[in-house]
Order: sequence, then C-alpha cells, then structure tokens
Amino acid sequence: MKRIAIIGFGSAGFAALMAIRKADPRAEVVIVDPKPFDLMHPCGIPYALEGIVPVEGLYQDVALQSMGATRIKARAKRIDRARKLVIAEGPEGAHDVSYDTAIITTGYSPFVPPLKNIERSLGRGLHTLASVDDLVSITQKTKGIESAIVIGGGAIGLEAAVALKRHAGTVTLLEMREQLLPGVLDKDLSELVEKHLAEEGVSSRCGTAVEEVLGDDGFQGVVAGGERLEAGLCVLAAGFRANITLAKESDIDTEPLGIVVDSNLRTSDPDVYAAGDCVAAVSVVDGKKTPAKLATAAYKQGTVAGFNACGAGIAYRGTAGTFVTKVGELEVAGTGYNTETATRNGFAPAPGKIKSRLLPDYFPGGGEIIMKMIVDKNSGKILGAQAVGEGAAARINLVSMALEFGIGLDDLGRLEMAYCPAVSEVYDPLLRAVDFAARRVKR
Repeated sequence: MKRIAIIGFGSAGFAALMAIRKADPRAEVVIVDPKPFDLMHPCGIPYALEGIVPVEGLYQDVALQSMGATRIKARAKRIDRARKLVIAEGPEGAHDVSYDTAIITTGYSPFVPPLKNIERSLGRGLHTLASVDDLVSITQKTKGIESAIVIGGGAIGLEAAVALKRHAGTVTLLEMREQLLPGVLDKDLSELVEKHLAEEGVSSRCGTAVEEVLGDDGFQGVVAGGERLEAGLCVLAAGFRANITLAKESDIDTEPLGIVVDSNLRTSDPDVYAAGDCVAAVSVVDGKKTPAKLATAAYKQGTVAGFNACGAGIAYRGTAGTFVTKVGELEVAGTGYNTETATRNGFAPAPGKIKSRLLPDYFPGGGEIIMKMIVDKNSGKILGAQAVGEGAAARINLVSMALEFGIGLDDLGRLEMAYCPAVSEVYDPLLRAVDFAARRVKR
C-alpha cells in the first residue's frame, strides 16, 4: 500500500487528496498541517471584513477521517529525503512522518516590504490580510476609526479598501505602480476601476510609494510620495511570496518565484511533488515563468500532483492567470497577458476593445461591459483578455478556455453563444471584441 504525505492543506492540498482518492483509493494519506481546522478560505476574508459573510463561514470541515486520511496537527520543518521522513513539530511534540511520495503544498506568505519603521506598527494597527487572525485584529481596530490606509492596489487591496469604507470615514489606497491591478489590466481599464472606487468613497493614489511608517507605539500613518498621511488603521496588501522555507530546508531546488518543478510538478527530488502558490508557475500562453498566485490554479496543480504521486504521469501546461474580483458592485476580470506583459515577453500585442450594453437597446435594464481582447498582430495568437462590468467573468472564462486548449482567434469567433433579449445581445460583446481584434491582425 502506497503512503503519500501531503504537507500543507489549502486549495492545492485538498485537490491533491481528492485526486489521490480517485487514482488509488487504497493509498494511505497523511496530511501534515498546523491549522486547528481542516480548511480556511482566505479569498473570503475581505468580504468578511465588509460584513457580507460571517467569519465562521470561512472555515470548512471536510471530514478527512471519512475520506481515509490522517491529519497530524504540526508544522513540517524539513524533509529527510534520504530516510523519506517529514520532520514536523506540533502541540503534541515532534513527529517523523514516513512517506513513499510527498506533495508540498505550503502555499504563500504575505509580503511585508522593508519600509522604514514598519516593525513598530506591524500587528499594532498595521496588518496583513491573509488569515482569520488578521481579520479579527483589523475588525477590533475598526471600532470608532475615522480614517484608514490600504497599501497595495491588487485584488486584496481593492477589496479591503471597499470593506474598510463600511467602517471608516476616509479610506486612502496607495499603489506604487502607475495603475491599479498592474499585470492584470491595461491602464485604460484600470482607470475605470479607479473611478468606481472613487464612487465607493475610496481615494486612490497610484504612482505613490510608501517611504515610512509613522508611530512609535502603534500605527499612526505613513509618509507616501513625500506627504504625511495620518490614519488609525492600515491594511498591508503588498502581495504574496511563495512559501519555500520547507523546500529550502530540505535542499529542494527553489527560485525567487517558488519551488522549481517540471511539467509533472515533480521537484528536484523525484519522490517529492509540489503544487499551489509555493511553486514557480509557468504561463499557458508561452510557458514562461509567471508570478500568478491564484486558488484556481492551485487547485488544478494539486489535482495533477495528486494523480502523479500515484504514478499517472499527467502534464501540467501552465496557468492562464484567470482572475476575477468584485469591487463594490463592479465585476473585474482578466486572463492571460495584458499589453505590458505581452510586450515584455516578446509579442506584438494588438487590442480589440469594445463597450457594449448587455441587453438590446429596446429591452429595459441590463448593465454595460467593456471587453478587451489582446492578440499578437503578427500571428493572431490570443494572448489574453480583460473585462469590466456585468458578466465580465463569464466571458473571460471562455477566453481562458481558448488559452488552455490553444483555440485561435478565428475559431473562438465561431462560438455560438446562448441568446435571449432578457439575458444578452444576439451579437455578444465577447464576439464583438474578437471580431474587432481580428481586424488588427496582419493577414
């Protein structure tokens, strides 16, 4: 009977377990994870801060025992690869967990930039937003708060800013890059998001780097762009970094973006796989390394690693980086490369951008969507897409499928989409954007 150790238990670890149970129901599975609960859903944390979902709803018991898995509540310190042991420590002491095959799914750690005096305020008014403990600490600080600051204009930063506006009179979001959602949207679409944030009462300052954190006894504000900004609370959403500590301690190859894996998600040790946010992922567009850290990609990787740990030999082609967030009532989605990333990776991107109502002009109601296809003007290869507005995710998901399966621009344009005037236009905005992009391609 094969014994498989899963180290860490989030989206990738859970997916790996499900795959193992399908591939080899008799395999012995041991999960090494320090959490006092089975799963926690970090993507829901900003919405819990906003009050949309209850905190307890973020936890999930997946009945591991009934799935034939044993969980050891401990943190893995290193892997003794020669003896095939996971060395772990927990409340009940040390554990030596034997394995035939191991899967590392240790996830990510929130990035804390080396700002001047940041250590004085971290956890004392300045908080990351990556755990329920963070959420509880921030919620306690929101009582009677007049002003708050968010550092970082990615998805977590935007969601946190809208959430904090429910508690504070003034919320200022600071992003060091020249736009919100850098790497996901082009600047023209990010400006729509910035405008919507303003309508939500959040002030965005792009191209504004934080230079110093103020406060000798807790957070009092920041110096950003040479200006002193005072506030009683700060959410630090400066991104995530792959948690590669275990791999490093185990002499498994790593790089800045994560654990090095091959197309089967095998590490430099042939008996150890890795999946999720801890790995150095590649893009499905061209196979180049990408910093994308998404739960959906982690789940897919976990599935591949789980099957392969049982001997399947399935190849993982990469992530499309398919993304969606909801900023207040505004839906924002993207997949593949934006114009900047496509250019940096050697393509000649040409956009096909349209703005459309979702319903026919004669039909009441319905919102608007801005849809943008990014294609290579020389080859016609689809590189990515972005959408802002109602129905953004549904259309971006179709482009993500095209990227995953290598569907070309002309073939995507052949897609027959469901139509009803109460639901959509007969000439769907996605197809309009595809047709417009096709005109930009050299024939």
